[in-house]
Amino acid sequence: MQGIPLRQAGRDHGQAGRGCAALLCVALALTLSGCAAGIQTPLPEMPRSSVSTSMSQQERQKAVNDLTHARDTHEQDAEKQIEQSR
Repeated sequence: MQGIPLRQAGRDHGQAGRGCAALLCVALALTLSGCAAGIQTPLPEMPRSSVSTSMSQQERQKAVNDLTHARDTHEQDAEKQIEQSR
């Protein structure tokens, strides 16, 4: 057998693979750095409202109770609606 021994050919392929991987990493880094530098549009100021000012403690508790009741009776309500639709 003449030619390049298998061990040497494997090393050459490994070096080429590492070179391609390094080139890919550099290209990816350049792409990502370009994207981050391109964002210059300022975001509009959003008014910040507190949840506690929109509902009183009593209203929040009633809403939580209503949701809990709806969760607990959902399956029964669905069965009734199916029966009524037949």
